[in-house]
Order: sequence, then C-alpha cells, then structure tokens
Amino acid sequence: RRWAGRPDALGAAAGRVLACRGGVQDREPVLAALREAVRGEGPDATTLWTLVDGAGRLGITCAAPVLRHVYRETASSHLRGRTARALAATDPSFAAGLAVECLWDCEESTREIAARHAGTGDSRVVERLRRLAADPAEEAEVQTAVRSRIGPEEPAV
Repeated sequence: RRWAGRPDALGAAAGRVLACRGGVQDREPVLAALREAVRGEGPDATTLWTLVDGAGRLGITCAAPVLRHVYRETASSHLRGRTARALAATDPSFAAGLAVECLWDCEESTREIAARHAGTGDSRVVERLRRLAADPAEEAEVQTAVRSRIGPEEPAV
C-alpha cells in the first residue's frame, strides 16, 4: 500500500496488486493507478485489464468517467467487455447508456453483460433482447441472460 503512490513502475505494479487483492480501503490508489495508466499508456494498455477489473470489483463509482473513456477508445474487444462489466458495477447510467450499445457487441461476454443490465424502457432494447433469445447461433450464456429477463412471448421485466 505504501508503494502505490510512487510515480514509477513499482508504484504502478502496487496499484495493480491492490486492484486484484485490495479491499475497499484501496479504492483511491486503484483509481489513481487507473487514471495514470490511461494518461500514460493510453486506452489499449495491457495494464488496464487488472485495473479495470479492480475498479469494478471494488465498486469505485467515481471511476465511471475513466471507464467510459476506456470503453469508447480501446481497440480491444476483450478490454471493452471487461470495461462493460466494471461499468455495470460502478456506473448508475450504464443500463440506459452503454449497456444498450453493448447488446450489439462482437464479444458474447459483452452481450451477456448487456442482456443482464440494459434498461428495457427502449423498444429497440426489447426487440434486440428478443432477437438474441431467438437466435440459434447466439451463445448459450447470452440466451440464458436474456431469458432470465424476458420470456419468448412475455413483455420485458
């Protein structure tokens, strides 16, 4: 924990360790490490993976703007999925915002997160959920997530 504030590679590594193993008392240094990684290495940095996961695991709500930036700017579909999972845990606007976009993502894990969280007040969302549930080529996890929210002929919950 003492090392997490250092402005060098050891400090960055300490931030990643806290993201993986730290507790709620470590939210601030994990957020600082996340911000520094985005600023210093960009939205495609491999170091972001553990920091994004940690922000979600620790429920760092004030990380949502940084996480939204990573989601929008990364070229990695896998990092985008991990970021969506973190946003679901930290961003109160996720259900009405990026979760809707995630329903059309190329990664099944991202679509699954979206299927669990996307707000159903928008008719496009309800229609997309129904299409995902009926698509025989869709991954089982996505279909299960959709069906946990809506039945084949029932209105959205």
